[in-house]
Amino acid sequence: MNPQPEEDWQRRLQQIEAEINSTSVDFEEPREKNQKSPSTSLNFKPRLGQLQLWFKNLNTPAKLIVVGVGLVLGFAMLQAVAKLVASLISVALLALLVYLGYKFFVSGSLDKNQ
Repeated sequence: MNPQPEEDWQRRLQQIEAEINSTSVDFEEPREKNQKSPSTSLNFKPRLGQLQLWFKNLNTPAKLIVVGVGLVLGFAMLQAVAKLVASLISVALLALLVYLGYKFFVSGSLDKNQ
């Protein structure tokens, strides 16, 4: 049995561990009782670094798949927001037309009868 591949694996594993440790922040820091927990915006940067490292370690076809899925999800969310805005505008216009119809037809007929 050749010990060379095992040494290569061990060296590669140590390199990956060193890479991960250099880019991540220690999440298990001891806190005092009166110290508040960090806000979610402070936890965003380490998570983004981990995500970038994960993406960087993907092979090219996997990167293309991740980017494609991200684009599809992004456009789907954008389309949903656009439909929501269009619906709100439609409801506002309908409410305006109902109000104007009430003012002219119902309120106008009450004023003529009195």
